[in-house]
Amino acid sequence: MKIEYDTEQKELFKLSPVGKAYLEYNDKVGGKPFGYCTGMPDFNIEETYGGIEGLYEECIKQDKTWEELLNTTGKWDELPEIG
Repeated sequence: MKIEYDTEQKELFKLSPVGKAYLEYNDKVGGKPFGYCTGMPDFNIEETYGGIEGLYEECIKQDKTWEELLNTTGKWDELPEIG
């Protein structure tokens, strides 16, 4: 699902190559931005796609969100349920 951003937010994304790639991804596929964080699995993004820009490019080619492409929920920062 495409995420709507206001003009100021879009301008901030456009300040970097990754941000520009994300805007194209969001426009064509839709979805939240990919971000590295502590606790996430090692998807070898750099080795497999050449970085986040390449990940977005592959998502566009396959018409998949990065969650679908990487087969993940992307919820690495959530604590597991106990009990």
